[in-house]
Amino acid sequence: MSPSNSEFDPLLEKLMKDLHVYIEHEFNEDMLRLEKILPRDESEALARSFQRTKMITLTRSHLTAPNRPYFENMAALMTAPVDKIRDLLRDFPEDSRL
Repeated sequence: MSPSNSEFDPLLEKLMKDLHVYIEHEFNEDMLRLEKILPRDESEALARSFQRTKMITLTRSHLTAPNRPYFENMAALMTAPVDKIRDLLRDFPEDSRL
């Protein structure tokens, strides 16, 4: 569907509303339930593992990247550092904001 389609905005708004409901449920119910049953050391180990994964995960979509196993992993490992640098530079203050 094209953004110029008259149904695009209402559909996007509905999608975002549904997504927010899902995220709230996951955060307020699922995560709390999980924290209650996981031993503290296991929870901390999973949190550290997740933080390490975030360091090598792409932060932008790459529509031209390969989507076949092994090739996509190699492309992601080469592209992720570039994404991280672009993210840092995007947040870097401009002279006009200093």
